[in-house]
Amino acid sequence: MTDVVSYPKGDLRRMLSVLAAIDSMPDATLVKVVARTGLDKKTVTNLIAQASEQAGVKITKAGPVYTLEDWGPIFKRAGAKMALTGALNAPIIVP
Repeated sequence: MTDVVSYPKGDLRRMLSVLAAIDSMPDATLVKVVARTGLDKKTVTNLIAQASEQAGVKITKAGPVYTLEDWGPIFKRAGAKMALTGALNAPIIVP
Protein backbone atom coordinates (compact mmCIF):
# COMPACT_ATOMS: atom_id res chain seq x y z
CA MET A 1 0.00 0.00 0.00
CA THR A 2 1.59 3.28 -1.05
CA ASP A 3 -0.96 5.81 0.24
CA VAL A 4 -0.64 5.09 3.97
CA VAL A 5 -1.92 7.97 6.08
CA SER A 6 0.49 8.96 8.85
CA TYR A 7 -0.87 10.34 12.13
CA PRO A 8 1.33 11.93 14.81
CA LYS A 9 2.32 10.00 17.92
CA GLY A 10 -0.46 10.18 20.51
CA ASP A 11 -3.19 10.73 17.89
CA LEU A 12 -6.21 8.53 18.57
CA ARG A 13 -6.51 7.81 14.86
CA ARG A 14 -3.36 5.69 15.07
CA MET A 15 -5.24 3.24 17.29
CA LEU A 16 -8.35 3.50 15.14
CA SER A 17 -6.33 2.73 12.01
CA VAL A 18 -4.93 -0.42 13.66
CA LEU A 19 -8.41 -1.53 14.74
CA ALA A 20 -9.83 -0.78 11.29
CA ALA A 21 -7.02 -2.75 9.64
CA ILE A 22 -7.66 -5.77 11.83
CA ASP A 23 -11.41 -5.50 11.29
CA SER A 24 -11.09 -5.24 7.51
CA MET A 25 -8.90 -8.31 6.94
CA PRO A 26 -10.00 -11.92 7.47
CA ASP A 27 -6.38 -12.95 8.19
CA ALA A 28 -4.94 -9.91 9.98
CA THR A 29 -1.41 -10.86 10.94
CA LEU A 30 0.98 -8.39 12.56
CA VAL A 31 2.92 -8.10 9.30
CA LYS A 32 -0.25 -7.27 7.33
CA VAL A 33 -1.45 -4.72 9.90
CA VAL A 34 1.99 -3.07 9.83
CA ALA A 35 1.84 -2.91 6.02
CA ARG A 36 -1.71 -1.52 6.05
CA THR A 37 -1.09 1.15 8.71
CA GLY A 38 2.53 2.11 8.08
CA LEU A 39 3.29 1.76 11.80
CA ASP A 40 6.08 -0.40 13.18
CA LYS A 41 5.45 -3.78 14.84
CA LYS A 42 6.08 -2.54 18.38
CA THR A 43 3.66 0.38 17.97
CA VAL A 44 0.95 -1.86 16.51
CA THR A 45 1.38 -4.37 19.34
CA ASN A 46 1.23 -1.58 21.95
CA LEU A 47 -1.86 -0.01 20.37
CA ILE A 48 -3.67 -3.39 20.33
CA ALA A 49 -2.90 -3.80 24.04
CA GLN A 50 -4.02 -0.24 24.80
CA ALA A 51 -7.27 -0.69 22.89
CA SER A 52 -8.02 -3.74 25.00
CA GLU A 53 -6.97 -2.27 28.34
CA GLN A 54 -8.20 1.30 27.97
CA ALA A 55 -11.19 1.04 25.63
CA GLY A 56 -12.55 -2.46 26.25
CA VAL A 57 -11.93 -3.58 22.66
CA LYS A 58 -11.92 -7.36 22.40
CA ILE A 59 -9.24 -8.67 20.07
CA THR A 60 -8.40 -12.35 19.95
CA LYS A 61 -5.30 -13.93 18.52
CA ALA A 62 -5.25 -17.44 17.04
CA GLY A 63 -1.71 -18.25 16.01
CA PRO A 64 -0.49 -15.19 14.11
CA VAL A 65 -4.00 -13.95 13.19
CA TYR A 66 -5.77 -11.16 15.07
CA THR A 67 -9.56 -10.90 15.05
CA LEU A 68 -11.53 -7.91 16.29
CA GLU A 69 -14.40 -9.54 18.16
CA ASP A 70 -15.97 -6.42 19.71
CA TRP A 71 -15.28 -2.70 19.36
CA GLY A 72 -16.12 -2.31 23.07
CA PRO A 73 -18.24 0.32 24.83
CA ILE A 74 -16.30 3.38 23.66
CA PHE A 75 -15.74 2.98 19.91
CA LYS A 76 -18.19 2.31 17.12
CA ARG A 77 -17.09 0.98 13.76
CA ALA A 78 -18.94 3.69 11.84
CA GLY A 79 -17.50 6.44 14.06
CA ALA A 80 -13.97 5.10 13.62
CA LYS A 81 -14.42 5.15 9.86
CA MET A 82 -15.68 8.73 10.03
CA ALA A 83 -12.66 9.81 12.08
CA LEU A 84 -10.26 8.16 9.65
CA THR A 85 -11.87 9.77 6.58
CA GLY A 86 -11.99 13.27 8.05
CA ALA A 87 -15.77 13.36 8.41
CA LEU A 88 -15.47 14.54 12.03
CA ASN A 89 -13.56 17.67 11.00
CA ALA A 90 -10.26 16.07 11.94
CA PRO A 91 -7.65 16.85 9.32
CA ILE A 92 -6.42 14.04 7.09
CA ILE A 93 -2.65 13.93 7.45
CA VAL A 94 -0.66 12.59 4.54
CA PRO A 95 3.00 11.56 4.66
